[in-house]
Amino acid sequence: MQHPASVRTQERTRRFERLQRERLERAWRADLPGTHNPHVVVALPSYSLDHTVYEHYGARVGPLENRYLYVILRCQEPGTRVVYLSSMPVPAAVVDGYLGLAPAAARRVITERSLLLSADDSSRRPLAEKLLDDAEVLDTVRRFIGNDVALIEGWNVGEAERDLAIALDVPINGTDPRLRGLATKSAGRRLFRDIGVPLPAGVEDITSPAGVVAAAHDLRITDPGLVGVVVKLDDSVAGDGNIVLRFDGLLRDDPAGLTDLVRQVMPRWYIEALRQGGVVEALVSGDGFCSPSGQASIRLDGVIDVLSTHDQRLGGPQGQVYEGCSFPAAQAYAPDIGRYVARVGEALFAKGALGRFAVDFAAVRRNGGWALFALEINLRKGGTTHPYGVTRVLTGGRYDVEAATFVLADGTARCYGATDNLIDEKWLRLSPGQVRRRLAGAGFGFDVTNRGDPAPSGLPRGRRTHGLHRDRPEPGRGCEPGGRRRQGASRRQTVGLASP
Repeated sequence: MQHPASVRTQERTRRFERLQRERLERAWRADLPGTHNPHVVVALPSYSLDHTVYEHYGARVGPLENRYLYVILRCQEPGTRVVYLSSMPVPAAVVDGYLGLAPAAARRVITERSLLLSADDSSRRPLAEKLLDDAEVLDTVRRFIGNDVALIEGWNVGEAERDLAIALDVPINGTDPRLRGLATKSAGRRLFRDIGVPLPAGVEDITSPAGVVAAAHDLRITDPGLVGVVVKLDDSVAGDGNIVLRFDGLLRDDPAGLTDLVRQVMPRWYIEALRQGGVVEALVSGDGFCSPSGQASIRLDGVIDVLSTHDQRLGGPQGQVYEGCSFPAAQAYAPDIGRYVARVGEALFAKGALGRFAVDFAAVRRNGGWALFALEINLRKGGTTHPYGVTRVLTGGRYDVEAATFVLADGTARCYGATDNLIDEKWLRLSPGQVRRRLAGAGFGFDVTNRGDPAPSGLPRGRRTHGLHRDRPEPGRGCEPGGRRRQGASRRQTVGLASP
């Protein structure tokens, strides 16, 4: 006899499959650029991640959600309406900042066609779980959708997001959570190897410190010039599950020394998480090291749209944490990245994946050119999604893969630099509105007439900025997320310009 929980899971799986099969294609086609068919986009910045990630990001999850608020700007497109969902109400100054990026004549259209709703719940769990506990919010979403077709655009798709789709009877443009294993670090390495995408030497399916030591030892014996290895948790984001082991001062054949090193750098929580799986791979090093990535969408018809390439800026104690990016990636290697990403997308589609994904790479100068190494697959949106999405909505441009250039309808090009980590302690005393006004006063406002001046986007906690430029920036070198809702609190927000 099956366990009741197993029966419920199977039933939800069947319902989700039926929903996707019967509703997704019509909604997806209505949302294609230029179709102008009446439809609703449900923007769902819900992060289905391991609880350790929520503990790490803490109070920053709310501002991270608000990066996705740019989707309301899509209401300028004929036929498009948007519901934006969040854990907590979005500060009025942040809404004001996004609306200020649109032409003045379009702002009323955006306010009429969009709806902001919050669960008013700051607890550290996926937004979708909070919404499932809130019948009032779900009913409001259903009334807003009415008889129009609708499509959920989420950050990733886990069980909570699947269950929310079922509850709303709205399909998701994303991969069934049963296939999330396609994007673990181990599975990604196997896929790269199978389809001929270059990757660093490494070992998959590591589950213990002893396994780390054995893999690191074997890699060093095979490559005496190896300067170190990176240990990665199979299910982690933004580089927070990565630990670098450098071989400085260690003898080549020294398992005992490696064991001591692992004990020194690997905390208890990491050892526990490693039981779920991880990889050990050669640390890519060399002249001109960069950390580029490629972002694409797997369409329902199997077409792979390569949307962008970026040079990522990495930081943190070991240089493994995403902090920002420049777009597009360097022309010397960006076309190759685009081609590799398309090849990965084709393989993922053959396995049933849909929607947004990205591939991270390492690039170093070798033999007069650039050597690329695929590092991991992210079967979700990520840190480069927000600045690219803002740019595409504001300019209407497209990315030319072979030219590695973002081109507007008039033939001019745009590029940008964006950061998640523009930090000044003095800014923490300022509201987002104050920061925006000071930036505007310094000449950092967005000029909708030429679609080319820097655009501060939301500025949660005074930490994010995003600028559009006509000249390509330098590639990144070294070269993303409390309490319960107050009883009786209002969750519906009016979209409009805040008072200065």
